[in-house]
Amino acid sequence: MAHKHIPATVDATRRLLAAYLAARYEVRGPDGTFLLRPGQMAPAGLAEVLPGECWTVITAWNPGSQVCTRAESRHADAALQSELDGLGLRRLPTLASDADGNWPEPGWLVANLPATGADALARRFGQAAVLHWRAGEPVGLRMYLTPPDGVADLGGPVEWIAAKS
Repeated sequence: MAHKHIPATVDATRRLLAAYLAARYEVRGPDGTFLLRPGQMAPAGLAEVLPGECWTVITAWNPGSQVCTRAESRHADAALQSELDGLGLRRLPTLASDADGNWPEPGWLVANLPATGADALARRFGQAAVLHWRAGEPVGLRMYLTPPDGVADLGGPVEWIAAKS
């Protein structure tokens, strides 16, 4: 899978961070939808539907936060699913969008994918961020961009993962 360019300007990174923090992350369970928010605890019952010690929300759509065709994104998603299948990981479908439902990106809530594995898949599929958290902890946002000055020290649900070339 080719790595697409992720915008690296300070303004672009700030906009992406704000968008990811404000986004709606819906998990499609067998009996309904669960809404995830960075910095908040996962909804009660989600761990019963998809048991695990940790969870990751990841997508292969729109690498680098650049719009791709549906065909390109579906192809990338099929490759991501193949990787998840190869790892034997259970998952549920997700749909991430902005607060108004724009910029929809299907993805996956994956159980028991360690943070290092999530980081590797996110980079392989050109993603600027994933959600990741452990049982009993709030939902976290892992960003794979260089943090703008002052942003990395704000704390909260964001973890800045060192960019690798």
